[in-house]
Amino acid sequence: MISNSRLSNITAPVQHPTTALQIDQLKLSIQGQPILHEISLSLPTSGITALIGPSGAGKSSLLHCINLLQQAWQGEITLHQKSIRQWPGGDEKLRRHIGLVAQKPTVFPTTIYRNVVFGIDGFWQRRNAHAIAEQALRQAALWGEVKDRLHAPAASLSLGQQQRLCLARALAIKPKLLLLDEPTASLDPKSKQLIEQALSQLASHIPLLLVSHNLEQAQRLGEQVIFMCEGKVIEQADCDTFFNHPQRVESKEFLRWAVCECD
Repeated sequence: MISNSRLSNITAPVQHPTTALQIDQLKLSIQGQPILHEISLSLPTSGITALIGPSGAGKSSLLHCINLLQQAWQGEITLHQKSIRQWPGGDEKLRRHIGLVAQKPTVFPTTIYRNVVFGIDGFWQRRNAHAIAEQALRQAALWGEVKDRLHAPAASLSLGQQQRLCLARALAIKPKLLLLDEPTASLDPKSKQLIEQALSQLASHIPLLLVSHNLEQAQRLGEQVIFMCEGKVIEQADCDTFFNHPQRVESKEFLRWAVCECD
C-alpha cells in the first residue's frame, strides 16, 4: 500500500497557459467504497494525455465522472472554465461536448451512416448531415472503406472498422474533449495503427484523454502522462520526463515491472 507520507509529495498537476479541462479535489465513493481520492489534474487545449496505471486504479471511473455517466462524486470539474455540474442544457448537452469511445465498440442496429449521424442536433447540422458524416468518417480513417456502402448494416463491419465507426460517431458531434478508454486493446495491428494515426491528427485540434495499458502506445502518442494508482494521481508530467526521469518511486516501479506497490 502507498503510505500517507509518500502521498504527501505527489507531483502537482502540470500547469498550462491555456487549460481545457481542470479537475480539483475530485472524490468518488460507490456503495461506501472509496474509488477516487482527491484527484487534481489539468488538460491543455490540444494534444494527447495518456492516463496509465494498474487495473483497478480508477482510470475508467475518472472518465465516467468527466462526462457525468457517474455522478456520485464530490469536487470540481470544469471544461473551458465552465462547471460541468452547471452546464447549460444539462447532462445531455454536456455529452455533446465530451465524446467517449470505449474499449469494445458498440454499434447501433442500423446503417453505417445512421450510426455516424445519430448524435447530431440542430437544423444546420441535420441539413448538412451527409457532409458532417463524411468529415467524421475521414477523421476516423474509415471513409475510404465505407463510402460506397453507407447504408449497409453497421454490424457487417469488422471489429476494427466498428471501433473506427464509434470514433466517427463521437467526432460527428464536434466534441471539445475526447475521452478514450483503451480504444485499441482488442484490435489487430493494422486497425490499431489506423486509429493511432487518426488520434494523432485529432490531437492538433482538441484535447484527448487516452486510457491505455500499453506503455509503448502511451509513450508513442502521449504529450503528457498521468499515472494513477489506488484511485490517486501519483504523478503528472510531460511524456519525455515521465518515461525517462520519473520522480516518484511508484512510477519507477510501474515502468520497470508494469506493477506498483498498490497491486
